[in-house]
Amino acid sequence: MSLLLAIAIVSSAGAQPAPAPMTELVRADNKLGLDIFSYLTVSRPQENVFISPLSIALALQMTMHGAGSQTFDAMAGALNLAGQDRVAVGVGNQALRDQLTGADKKVRLDIANSLWLRKGTKLQKRFTSDCREYYSASVTALDFNRPDAVTVINNWVSQNTEGRIKQAVSQLMPDEIMVLINAIYFKGSWTTAFDPKLTSEREFQLAAGSSSQRKMMRRDAEFRYKSDELMQAVALPYGDGRLNMYVFLPREQQGIGMLIDRLNPEELAGFFEGFGEKKGEVVLPRFKIEFEQSLVKVLKLLGMGQAFTPAADFSEMVVPPTTAAISDVLHKTFVEVNEEGTEAAAVTVVKMLATAMPGEVERFSFICDHPFLCAIRDDVTGSVLFLGAIFDPRQ
Repeated sequence: MSLLLAIAIVSSAGAQPAPAPMTELVRADNKLGLDIFSYLTVSRPQENVFISPLSIALALQMTMHGAGSQTFDAMAGALNLAGQDRVAVGVGNQALRDQLTGADKKVRLDIANSLWLRKGTKLQKRFTSDCREYYSASVTALDFNRPDAVTVINNWVSQNTEGRIKQAVSQLMPDEIMVLINAIYFKGSWTTAFDPKLTSEREFQLAAGSSSQRKMMRRDAEFRYKSDELMQAVALPYGDGRLNMYVFLPREQQGIGMLIDRLNPEELAGFFEGFGEKKGEVVLPRFKIEFEQSLVKVLKLLGMGQAFTPAADFSEMVVPPTTAAISDVLHKTFVEVNEEGTEAAAVTVVKMLATAMPGEVERFSFICDHPFLCAIRDDVTGSVLFLGAIFDPRQ
């Protein structure tokens, strides 16, 4: 009888073919993130959306590593990896993870993976060894019937997100046999901090047309800045400057929808190009947001439907006669932006169920007082770590 498998994950891979080129992996990860982000901003209109494209991609790629035949092809297509070898994807992800976690000694970026297996369920040895080798994933057999089984898993989540995400799994159903978890934790101090003395209450225009008072930080300096007919944008560096938060502010107070429409794979690179050093002021709201969403509907729309059905083939993951399918893909994030910097965390659970010369420059004024987009990006690999649409910068 087919058993549904529970996965809360990061990625997987294999042996020793040449890794998928990092640029291709990053492009695939970012496109998946954009597809999901677009769906969520439409299905949750005028609500804050904050996701980690990297975490989602890693989790689903690890699941894909255990898929066979048509299920693998369907997942690879949805993840923009059609034609890629499962092992090459794993090796490539190992290289990308090493690049990102060592990107900046002044910025903390942790990527942790774990696999929780119901006692009595047998995994394919190759799948287990690949998870350990390429994703440094811990593999733990756990009695899912224990009263504290959910607590044990959530303790791991909390420890690997510094307590910012305390619960990723609310229950373990009788037919769930595995939980694979990907957790990402980011903490970066601005290269130059905002002075708390300059933070004050200002009016923020909400998407619905009303307004509210929000605490807004202010800094007057030189920034990497650009503008066009639709938006202004500013890059706020962390640490040594490789990792940045990009803030994209629409010209029109209700213009965030037009920016979201432009935020597609064809135009994504352009969002991060064309910045030049310019003097001016940046006013940015402090905010702290928690976000949670099941991704099943959007993943089915992207072509992964078979992986959620009894016809799913995960024979590269579990040992027959056990069979498995995905029942849910849960994504949870946390972000806090203040005068010192940014702290962010993400967990993806698949239940199986990333200068001008000095001189006098024209000044700009960047007053972020209405809904805006933001992204935390590694400028070397191009990997978008986090992506958000902020309609209301709540505290």
